[in-house]
Amino acid sequence: MRSTAEDLTTRARIRDAAIGLFGRDGFARATVRSVAAEAGVSPGLVIHHFGSKAGLRDVCDQHVLAQTASQGREKADPGTTRLLIQDYLNNPHEYADEIAYIRQSLGDESDAGDAFFDGVVSQTEDIIHTGIKAGTIRAFEDVRATAVVIASNSLSMLMLGRHVSRALGTPVSEPHGIGPELLRHLTLPALDIYTHGFYTDSRFLESAREALHHQPSTTEGSMPRDPGNRRRGVA
Repeated sequence: MRSTAEDLTTRARIRDAAIGLFGRDGFARATVRSVAAEAGVSPGLVIHHFGSKAGLRDVCDQHVLAQTASQGREKADPGTTRLLIQDYLNNPHEYADEIAYIRQSLGDESDAGDAFFDGVVSQTEDIIHTGIKAGTIRAFEDVRATAVVIASNSLSMLMLGRHVSRALGTPVSEPHGIGPELLRHLTLPALDIYTHGFYTDSRFLESAREALHHQPSTTEGSMPRDPGNRRRGVA
């Protein structure tokens, strides 16, 4: 992890060791003893600082989310976006533990895994509001839903990195598949879509609005028909 010099305390060293170990081995397999060995301290010292493995994971979650929030704010500013991209291209190894940790969190079907995803969505929502206020991001009708879409699209690259690399013919960076060459291939197409949109006009958007307007929501007490009944000829 990219800790500052001021952050290199014993507590921070344990946290960073845990982030690397959790990312490599997963949360279930990693133990307090293995984290302690990785950090070069005693298991008792890990418990002293964090109370339990769950407490340690919570601190790791907050640290990684703080890192992604910082990067997200940089992405909301055109000038610092260039610096962030260049930093990753020049130092991809410094992001490896963070990426592996995020992948483990996204694949972890637990309350902690759910909270981590919710944290990313909330950060994305904050970034959108910041960009709207700064005039770099346009206003959206539903910022929360937009944040879910953007966060899901961004995070999916971490889960599908190996397949995306194969599809583009770029070297597969193990173990997560996200490497500098993949970033070089995807950055401009992604920003082109976000900048100029995908469709040439709003006809698809208006068609969807019309369809949704005439289709009652299931939360309003109207359940959709069973398509199986339709196939069987049942009204």
